[in-house]
Amino acid sequence: MTPQVRDRVRLSGWLPWCGVAVLVALTSVLAFWRLDGGTWVRVETPSMGTVAPVGTLLWVKPVAFESLRPGDLVTFRPPGSVGPRGITYSHEIRAINPDGTLSTQGRISAPDPWRISPEQVVGKTVLRMPGAGWLVLAAPILLLGGGLVLSVCTRLRDRELRLPVAVVGGALVIVAALVVHRPLTGAEQMAFVPDGDQARATYVATGLLPVRISAPGGESVVLRDGQVGAVVAPATDPDRSARRFTVSIGPAVPTTWWVVLVGLCFVPALTSSLRRRRSFPVPAHPVPV
Repeated sequence: MTPQVRDRVRLSGWLPWCGVAVLVALTSVLAFWRLDGGTWVRVETPSMGTVAPVGTLLWVKPVAFESLRPGDLVTFRPPGSVGPRGITYSHEIRAINPDGTLSTQGRISAPDPWRISPEQVVGKTVLRMPGAGWLVLAAPILLLGGGLVLSVCTRLRDRELRLPVAVVGGALVIVAALVVHRPLTGAEQMAFVPDGDQARATYVATGLLPVRISAPGGESVVLRDGQVGAVVAPATDPDRSARRFTVSIGPAVPTTWWVVLVGLCFVPALTSSLRRRRSFPVPAHPVPV
């Protein structure tokens, strides 16, 4: 057995154990957090702006109601939300009222119309993980699809086919999750104010990638996840009785990102070439005929 083959065998033997160790550590952290009363909340609306964009995973832990202060990000059940699975909001504390209740507000929304009492508070956010909420949402597709791809690869007798099948299958699973949940680009309209022959449209970005909000005439603004911006759109129809305003939304991916994505497409071919080169080494000296 050559030294290269011996090192490869050792590495292949350690990799599964490393994966098991990471999985055990992650499971232990999650279990301890849950047993300590903590929970997780996935942000589904853009009311907190860049503080907690759509798709953020909040780690929420119960705390003493008296310890809460203005500016704290708390998760609560508003009046009328009944049961442990009722709707929840995650907003900042705007003020502590004389009667001890809390007034809350989103970072980019109007003040909430209610007052929050101690029994309505789920907990205080102690950790924010932007984008992790999308991963949790797509977890069923990724786990089931990944398991299916792994099962197919292990059943292949030709080992040379395992890597291509794994790459293609993994890509299809990721694409399926992206198509179903659409986490990459998005924008939500916050306001649309017509003013004569033009209108001011305000949007907030709700995707992982930056988006460009454009209006006819060249005015545009690039927004990142949770950012708010506005464009002025002129009327496209001269008929004042039926004026129309057009605003387009599209991805604003930098050129460097495209270069990286294209480069990743060549990783399987490069890996396959390196494996073949190691399997059939070129002789150091010409072989006489």
